This record gives sequence, C-alpha cells and structure tokens, in this order.
Amino acid sequence: MPNYWRKVFLVYRKDLRDEFRTFDNLLATLVFGAMLVFIFSFAFQLADVETQQAFPAVLWVSIFFSSMLAIQRSFAKEKDNGALDALLLATGDRGIIFLAKFFCNLTVLVVFEIVVVPLLWIFIGVNTLGSFDILLFMVSLLLGSWGLAAIGTMLNGITIQIPSARLLFPILMFPLLVPLLIGVILCSHAALIGSRASVLGWMYLLLAFDLLFTLAPLILFDYVLEG
Repeated sequence: MPNYWRKVFLVYRKDLRDEFRTFDNLLATLVFGAMLVFIFSFAFQLADVETQQAFPAVLWVSIFFSSMLAIQRSFAKEKDNGALDALLLATGDRGIIFLAKFFCNLTVLVVFEIVVVPLLWIFIGVNTLGSFDILLFMVSLLLGSWGLAAIGTMLNGITIQIPSARLLFPILMFPLLVPLLIGVILCSHAALIGSRASVLGWMYLLLAFDLLFTLAPLILFDYVLEG
C-alpha cells in the first residue's frame, strides 16, 4: 500500500510540475475566469439584481466553465506524445493514474478558486451583513471542486480515445454535474445568509455524490482506458 500511494504521488507530482512549468494552460484558465468575473460584475451594475441572491450561481457558473479548460487537458499531453501506454505500464494499476490525475485537477481548481473567488466577491460587492458562515462556504467549495475534478477526470479518460473529444467532453459532463451544481449553489447561498441547518441534507448528498464518482472510476478505470 505505501508503494501504491508513492506511485500516485509521483504521477501527481509529474502532472503538477508540467502544469506549472509552462504556466500557459493555468494562466489561460485564470484569465478566462477573470473575464467572466468582469462580465458578470458589469452586467450587475447595469441591471437591478440582488447580488447576494445571484452570487452563488455566478460563482459556480464561472468555476464550471473555467474547469472545462483545465480538466479536459488531463490526458492530452500523454495522448499527443504517445506516452499514455508507457504511463500505464510504469504504474501497473490504472487506478493510480486516475487518482493522480484527480488530485492534480483538484489542485488546479483550488488554485483557480483562490484567485477568482475573492475577485468575484469584490467586484460583485456581496454584503453578508455579519451572517456569513465561512466554514459552510469553504466546505461547499471543497465538495464542489471534488465533484468537478472526479467527474472531469473520469470523462476525460473516456473521451481521450475519441477523435472529437473536445466537443464531446462538455456535452457529457454537464448532465452529470446538474445535481452537484444545484447542491453547491444552494449550500453557497445558505453560507451567505448563515443558514447551515437548511442545507444539511444537501451536504450529505454532495458527499455521497463525490464518493460515488471517485470510487466508481477508481474501480472501473481499467475499462475506461481500454482502446
């Protein structure tokens, strides 16, 4: 088991090093997220919209669309360079590749959110009136990012074998993410108004959802990467 997690860490470190070495891909994701922030803030200035009500939806729409750029590159480098088969042979267990890619995508999403969430908060001008539940907000961000990374990694592993992968990836991803997006938007709104008890059921559902889409691909990844 220690050797298993050592292999996961080595592949994770390789992917993360590649992600930050050029910085082009991460920068493109950050710029796209910042553009969404400015567009939404400009729109709210022109329209009479209650920002406290709209902020959770705008936040997760921004994270969702930006994650499309970040996550769909998970297997692209190995596939383009013909190194995917070598990586499969080196690890010996395809579940190791899934976990490493999942942790790398989750790390990239967290870095993205550290930059974009404060920008969105400032430019939209959210007023919590002292009722803000920061713990619930952070947990909802974590659960949402976890689900995005897990489903995105699984679907990227499936679609990487298909020539039209870039078109198929978002089409498959959105329907699977509908329950996740509903849950995290409701939890984020509850955090703004300090109403944790009203969304406890959604928190448990999000946790179960994330565990399902982490454990199922981990078990079935041998079949995912076939072809």
